Amino acid sequence: MKNFSVTETAVTKAASLTVLRSGPQMLVADQGRIGFQHIGVSPGGPADKHAFNWANRLLANPVNSPALEITYGGAKLHFEQACQIAVCGAAVPLSVEINQANNKPIATWQSIDVEAGQTLHIGASRSGLRAYLAIQGGFVLESELNSVSSSPKQALGPFNGRALKQNDKLHYCIKSAKQLASTPVQQTPYQFIPNYKEHLKLALIPGYQFHAFSPQQRQQILQQEYQLSELSDRMGLRLKGTAIDNVPQAKESEAIALGAVQIPPNGLPIILSVDRQTIGGYPKLGCVSRLDLFALNQRHPKQSISFYLSSAQEQRQRWLTFENFFN
Repeated sequence: MKNFSVTETAVTKAASLTVLRSGPQMLVADQGRIGFQHIGVSPGGPADKHAFNWANRLLANPVNSPALEITYGGAKLHFEQACQIAVCGAAVPLSVEINQANNKPIATWQSIDVEAGQTLHIGASRSGLRAYLAIQGGFVLESELNSVSSSPKQALGPFNGRALKQNDKLHYCIKSAKQLASTPVQQTPYQFIPNYKEHLKLALIPGYQFHAFSPQQRQQILQQEYQLSELSDRMGLRLKGTAIDNVPQAKESEAIALGAVQIPPNGLPIILSVDRQTIGGYPKLGCVSRLDLFALNQRHPKQSISFYLSSAQEQRQRWLTFENFFN
């Protein structure tokens, strides 16, 4: 079933954003398809909800407003009408064309006024992996299963779920000149902007299979510094390091939680992310904190990763603080 993510009347007051260059991957993301894993549908949504939520917050958008997830940068977008946008997440150089010979540099993690007919250049990421571009008032998109998120593997979302490509058009709500003039520029406070270059420690909440691993195996995993593999994606993040021996045997397939840490037969962890499969049978140590998973989804291959033990209570409190802040 499809429906619009904004009111039908807004469709007649929409302008076009044209993708002139998409970069390695550009997807549409909202908070995801919640409540459909029992029929095999992954939730999807933004790989990093921290940056996604900030992009919408800077524009006073509802928390579930769609944004563009731009991986590695390298994109170019043309705006038909004046609007206000925000780009948060990866440290990508931003500029808008003033004329054919000159571009004006602009900053991430703040709201940005874009004039009618301007083109936004998004350079290659210098730190972090994914940038989120939100637009004040939101995009006008049809939803499937209560979400507009792109899901290439499930063919759900705009353009049958595929990544956006050159000449694709998305519609956004037009704001009047008076509305735009009355909207002050907003900035993310410095303390909320992550450092994606630093070593990342992942809070691990032990699961019911934690003790299926020997004390020596658990110690090896918890004391080791891993590297993020080049084979990581939105489905799962693979780690490189010294593998554990004698991995416990796989069990019957069961539901897979966000952030589950699977140990396949090769003895190296896989951390399952937003586009994960809904069931699996590899033995699992437990789950990493959602907030740490968002940070992990911003790391480049070969960056260093380690685990530390935490409790469900402690991580639940971190999550509630995050949710209350943005909601």
